Amino acid sequence: MLCAVGALEQAACDHPPEYRLEVRTSERQQAVLYLCSAHIHRAWHLGQLALDRKFPGENLFVRSIHLHQLPRAAAAADAAS
Repeated sequence: MLCAVGALEQAACDHPPEYRLEVRTSERQQAVLYLCSAHIHRAWHLGQLALDRKFPGENLFVRSIHLHQLPRAAAAADAAS
């Protein structure tokens, strides 16, 4: 598994994810994506892109984001696969 920025912005990022990001809306919709430490500062923006892609035409907005740091062992195992 790689950082989600590549799938959301067609930009290459070959770093393994270090964070699980849950994006939630006021309408109780949610999206989950995985980000590396280099892109975590863009979590809100990338979360909005994930919602737009998952729910096209619904005009949803990010209400909250919840970051969960992944254990290093799990991140290393995901990177190897």
